[in-house]
Amino acid sequence: MRNITRGTIAMLGSFVFVAAFSLSAYAQAPDSKAPGAQAPPAAAAQAQKPESAKGELKSVDAQKMTLTLDSGQTFQYTSATKVTGAQGGVAGLASMSGREVTIDYETRGADRVATIITVAAEKK
Repeated sequence: MRNITRGTIAMLGSFVFVAAFSLSAYAQAPDSKAPGAQAPPAAAAQAQKPESAKGELKSVDAQKMTLTLDSGQTFQYTSATKVTGAQGGVAGLASMSGREVTIDYETRGADRVATIITVAAEKK
């Protein structure tokens, strides 16, 4: 009788330990419906690593929030796009047609969204 009681207690103890561990892991897993939850894997696959393009600035369209290089590549920009080498941010680029620029961008679906635009120093 004594051996059966010890075996039963050991088995129940193991069960309680496994149940507590499982609940702890479940409580730490992100809830996909909760605000601020991680993006699903499909969305993470769409956000690709940043890429870079270099060329001569052809035009800036403030209405569409796009800029075009002489190669014909078009990039969107946002209020979060950082601009270096131009006064006034992206608006300052409008008067810099013909200047050499480097654009770091992310591809989101079919769109290329500029994250950083660097204007090269004017050639003397």
